[in-house]
Amino acid sequence: MSYCLLIPHYNHERQFLAFLPQLIATGLPLVIVDDGSIEQSRAQVAAAVAQHANAHFFALQRNRGKGSALKAGFYFARSLGFTHAIQIDADGQHDIADIAGFVQQSQAQPEAIICGKPVFDASAPKARVYGRKVTDFWVALETLSLRIKDGLCGFRVYPLAQIENLLDRYFIGNRMDVDTELLVKAVWLNIHLVFINTRVIYPEHNVSHFNYLRDNLLLIKLHSRLMLGMLVRLPMLLWQRLRGQ
Repeated sequence: MSYCLLIPHYNHERQFLAFLPQLIATGLPLVIVDDGSIEQSRAQVAAAVAQHANAHFFALQRNRGKGSALKAGFYFARSLGFTHAIQIDADGQHDIADIAGFVQQSQAQPEAIICGKPVFDASAPKARVYGRKVTDFWVALETLSLRIKDGLCGFRVYPLAQIENLLDRYFIGNRMDVDTELLVKAVWLNIHLVFINTRVIYPEHNVSHFNYLRDNLLLIKLHSRLMLGMLVRLPMLLWQRLRGQ
């Protein structure tokens, strides 16, 4: 089992460069996928990463969305020989101290996706906190289960062989829909999920690329697709529930 930190990046050079020393201090290899950032941002991150032998930088030619960057990162990490990728955001929201616990859980259950379940402090926007409850409701319907404790947190350990199989079987969105869709379709594929409480902060002067209108419309479209997919798979999902899976 070989782990790397997988970090999608898009015009977050200020936050990422401040966060980079903590990432390096983990001792884990880094795989940074730049999602078509402006030239100045991409060049700054590439130059900083180049100073570390255990860090790998991969740039997409144009902005395709978080989902595209993450999927490219899965394949890139697999080609480098890693068996597991620890997804973590580039802006320092996630608690580096929890990585060891995530890896420990993953080593105990190598084929499971280890997922962060956020514990927010006062810096969290209320719209984000309460909006998650809407996602929780829909993913419970889409999987006919309560297996997904949080469908939005981007702090996870992915077993790359299982994820490659999932990507071969299912369409996965290219933008902010990716985190939710990966978990719903992992449940459909009967991949085990483990959730760990993890502290999430919103750094001062943080830049978010979540567009409330565009991305909420995207999530409405996503849940419409997933509900239709659930109905097609209803007999299989009911059979899984009857078997206690």
